[in-house]
Amino acid sequence: MALCNVGISEYSMQLLKSKEVLMRQVLLASDRVRVARMPAPGIEPGAVLVHVQYSMISVGTEVAGLRPTTSGEASTGLDQAREITNRAGRYLAKAIADPRLVASRLKRIARNQIARLIPEPPKVRLPDQELGAVAWQRDAASEFVSDNGRLSLLTDDSDWQYQAHTAVFQIPLGYQVAVELSGTIDSGKLAIGILDETGSKWLGNRTLTPGALDDRLIFDPQGEEAAKLVISNAQGGVTKADFERLHVVLVAPNPRGDPHNEMDETGWNLGYSAAGVVVALGAGVQGLKVGDHVACGGAGRANHADYVLVPRNLVCPVPDGCDMRWAASATIGTIAMQGVRRAQPDLGEKVAVIGLGLLGLLTVQLLRAAGCQVIGFDLDPKRVQRARSLGMEHGTSNSSEFPRLIRDITAGLGCDRTLITAATKSDTVINTAMEITRRRGVVVIVGDVGLNVQRTHFYRKEIDLLMSTSYGPGRYDANYEEKGNDYPISYVRWTLNRNMQSYMELIAAKRLDVESLVDIVAPVDDAPALYKTLANSQEPPIGVLLDYTLADSGVVEPAEAERVQLRGARSPQAGKINYLLVGAGAYGQSMLVPMLDRLDNIFLRGVVSRDAVRGGNFVRERRLGVFASNLSAAIDDPDVHMLVIATRHCEHAAQAIAGLQAGKHVFVEKPIAITWDELDELTQCHDALVNPPLLMVGFNRRFSPAIQVLREALAGRTAPLAINYRLNGGYIPLDHWIQTGQGGGRNIGEACHMYDVFRSLSGAAVTSISATGINPGGRPYLASDNFSATIGYADGSIGNLFYTALGPKKGLPKERIEVFCDGEAYVVDDFKQLIKASTGEVLWSATEADKGQATQMKLLAEALTSGGPAPIPFDEIIETTAVALRVEELLTGVAAVQVDD
Repeated sequence: MALCNVGISEYSMQLLKSKEVLMRQVLLASDRVRVARMPAPGIEPGAVLVHVQYSMISVGTEVAGLRPTTSGEASTGLDQAREITNRAGRYLAKAIADPRLVASRLKRIARNQIARLIPEPPKVRLPDQELGAVAWQRDAASEFVSDNGRLSLLTDDSDWQYQAHTAVFQIPLGYQVAVELSGTIDSGKLAIGILDETGSKWLGNRTLTPGALDDRLIFDPQGEEAAKLVISNAQGGVTKADFERLHVVLVAPNPRGDPHNEMDETGWNLGYSAAGVVVALGAGVQGLKVGDHVACGGAGRANHADYVLVPRNLVCPVPDGCDMRWAASATIGTIAMQGVRRAQPDLGEKVAVIGLGLLGLLTVQLLRAAGCQVIGFDLDPKRVQRARSLGMEHGTSNSSEFPRLIRDITAGLGCDRTLITAATKSDTVINTAMEITRRRGVVVIVGDVGLNVQRTHFYRKEIDLLMSTSYGPGRYDANYEEKGNDYPISYVRWTLNRNMQSYMELIAAKRLDVESLVDIVAPVDDAPALYKTLANSQEPPIGVLLDYTLADSGVVEPAEAERVQLRGARSPQAGKINYLLVGAGAYGQSMLVPMLDRLDNIFLRGVVSRDAVRGGNFVRERRLGVFASNLSAAIDDPDVHMLVIATRHCEHAAQAIAGLQAGKHVFVEKPIAITWDELDELTQCHDALVNPPLLMVGFNRRFSPAIQVLREALAGRTAPLAINYRLNGGYIPLDHWIQTGQGGGRNIGEACHMYDVFRSLSGAAVTSISATGINPGGRPYLASDNFSATIGYADGSIGNLFYTALGPKKGLPKERIEVFCDGEAYVVDDFKQLIKASTGEVLWSATEADKGQATQMKLLAEALTSGGPAPIPFDEIIETTAVALRVEELLTGVAAVQVDD
């Protein structure tokens, strides 16, 4: 869901709709690279939506994790990939004097050879092959009955032990294995999967949870010609399962090569340097328009993907004369440029460059453009030759020869400056740099090298050792990158963005030759085979581009598709309340979803997340069908009955309003609103609906066992309550999102829980609010980090909250509640105990804190099933939120207020 969502302009939408587009993203898994289908990013304020044409692979860093770590005989495909690289190396050795010819030949080699690694998809849909009910054989199962297609078993209590397996069956080339199953699992978890013919390699597995089963699981045999099915325990313990149907179907390939199952396409972002066309602008973006050609950067932003959403300061217009292919190198080129700027070379100086990969070769050219004499070193003699062809005066691949070469060229003085563009964990590189640099010279670290510097040269020569941070000033500064606050040019001449602009202007002016550095341009659909080739290369290429302009063979989606329906998802179960998880952060994934999973009548249908990778991994791991980047793209789904909102606090109100207006029930993790305007809009929306859907907010503490037992103990009280609630919250840095406009601060974001407890125990409306905070002075605290708030209620009760971030994280429980009434006192100790003070009697206790989350969800499910009211009345939700907003006003200097009855 986009932050303060802004729609795409009508012109942009027309541009997008003019053709069909597949939103693909390249992901790195543990052992391979995948191309996954993703929803297009939703536009956000301050950001630019770019349709990528080219992105550059950083061969050294992106491929490192895929390189073989053990020796052994390579597969046929890997042998072919290695042959590609070897042939490329021979061309380099023979034709280094003509870089353009080398690049042309390499591109042709890569395209032709990589195409052979990928089997041609069939043009006609072949028939599926029905194997039907396959025979099962018993392994470790303590009870086992297989009869005429049915299978019943009781597992042993081992962890991941095989319980049963089938005989080996043959799989035609390109086919996938579908397992159609129905039945029940009484308790525990089972896993069903496929192994290769020898049983030595898992080809895929799925976990089956307790409950009714009616599903179709699809497995990719990964090219194996034979396999067998296996059932195993998933988490230890005894599991009883009764399968009424377990049929196997060999599913024929789709004519266009579309996968039948997309659930295995998990992984992590790759890429940080791309170029494309602007298709939409978020609110506040200036200096760009739809249709502009731009370069963009940033890890996690300028990914290898058809569409990327990048903050404005990480996007730069491509000048006339700069080819879009070479503009795709702008991020990497800017890293080289920032390294040169840090060195501050003067005309005529002698500068050493250690490491002549892509970064080093760009650095060589930039130094030459600055009028320097360049001496280079790389262990690869071909790279040294390549650098010479780009203007480097001297160079060597002999590590012992390099210091002598510097000595002879500089008359024994040493080079003026040394730039380290190598990537190695060895400390030799930095100490060599110290050795070859003159007295009071400069060493700049641009690459990733070991930093154990020997004192001798460093100290005696008084060398300045500098670190070059990525793209330049602004990098890693959230105010610059995310909020778009530029640095004034009169104070910071070369920012990240201005470095990008300068780099591309040098390309346009023919002062930099990027074309000769690009060895391979491959279609993005060939990325898996390409990365396999690179990982097994003995002499990897320098520059590699992914091309998004070529036609793909995948299923196309409308360009505005911020929602995709993934293949291979769990079959929906009839009669259940389907919900969308809006926001796939840690709390939603680890707390809310597991609690809802335990409820029989709730079913997770899909996820809305603007984080395509984290959200996409969760969607695929859970085998969900619906994945959207924007709530508006999924909210009208008639099969969705409820939204479970777990986004950042500033989005809650707008998303809840959208859900109510769409006729969906809404659960919002607190708070419901962080401003008066949001609260007013929500109240007006709810009141305007004739029969509003159920709205529930995550004020879970009132449902904790301790509070429920306490409420029973207070049921016959004759006097008002005096409640003292102490919360030892611990310190949160001021730049944490909770402390910013996204979170609203700790009073609004967390203390609302405490105000709801007061309301729940008193059972009466609020009549007065007062609050006083500690003056933080110049200390790193907000006014809402340390304060006391007192709330009065219509029955005469008062609730006092003392909230502090000054206490220790250890030695003092986070929460303690003391309730006084009718000559008695009760103590809730961190939601682990409820004690009657006069006798010391423990009225309730548990080994772990129980703050009522599970009970809250159970009551919500019951209300949805019965059609009854929400577990917390709407008026109380609004009142509690209003208390938090009023306390916030008081903490920032507004006078206390008396609330009318």
